[in-house]
Amino acid sequence: MAISVIINNPQNEFEKKFYIQIAYLSFFRRCWIPGINELGLKWVELFESGVNVSEEDLPIILDELNQLKKWAYINLKDTDKEYFFENFDPLVEELPTAFQRKDTTVFIG
Repeated sequence: MAISVIINNPQNEFEKKFYIQIAYLSFFRRCWIPGINELGLKWVELFESGVNVSEEDLPIILDELNQLKKWAYINLKDTDKEYFFENFDPLVEELPTAFQRKDTTVFIG
């Protein structure tokens, strides 16, 4: 099972194909959750159970992800660190592009 990002109610081909894989659930629990807990992140914590996100939520989510990125750089090692950033960087870069319509919501989970 994987945690990923999709657009709810896609309206066009871009939205239908939009998909960002974040991490397999086991990896998320092993490598993301310790950082989320240590940093007290509220939005990113919801990725495990699933959450709908609107464009207005984006600044706080990106801020939390930036905090987690710094934590992961210091605390993760070797292949865990490599896998984390392999999926993390596209998430941060591509997530804002999902909101091409004002009423777009994405599901992260």
